[in-house]
Amino acid sequence: MSAYSTGIVEDNTRMNDNELIDCFVEVLNQLGFESLAEDYVTEELRTTDVPDDVGGYDWKIRPAASNPWVAGLEQRMAPHRFPALYLSLISRYRFAEFEIGPILFFANTGQSVWRELAGCIGRDQHMSPVLLEQGLLQFGNPYEANYDPVCFATQRMKNGDAPIVQIDHEDILSRNRRGRVVQEIATSFRSFLERVVAGEFSANS
Repeated sequence: MSAYSTGIVEDNTRMNDNELIDCFVEVLNQLGFESLAEDYVTEELRTTDVPDDVGGYDWKIRPAASNPWVAGLEQRMAPHRFPALYLSLISRYRFAEFEIGPILFFANTGQSVWRELAGCIGRDQHMSPVLLEQGLLQFGNPYEANYDPVCFATQRMKNGDAPIVQIDHEDILSRNRRGRVVQEIATSFRSFLERVVAGEFSANS
């Protein structure tokens, strides 16, 4: 599905940060998400009251009046900063973990669900300090079974945005090296969002 063909977006190059994030969320909610077990998704995000046959709940991304835990995340990342667009997403919306294209996004609920962003950042006491030292801010993985961190490369930040890269976790954990870039997923978070909005990726792929 293309967001352009549905009329959601006519020209995403004219959108400011919040507008692009709003469109990104709308596209994702229209695509739909894989149902999740109760340990993965909070009640406020669920769209069904009872689980399906395999014990999962349907859910959607929800807007939030405030997400007070984000300020603490920013302090933990200092002096490095998340891209402004990503801050717009995690400051104004709540969501369970989800996959879109080559990225599994960590959850942002403010609660202790599996793969909650605030819990995942810094959890690996061996890998996390190395990432932070290199200005690599992790916000996901390539997919559930892949432990490689997907990060914003803030050392290359420009105009408040940064490339998205996949880092080889084995280089850090097994070879005692700095994290090697396996691939550059996108030249910037904005470019990744625009590709999603344009219909380039399917959910849970």
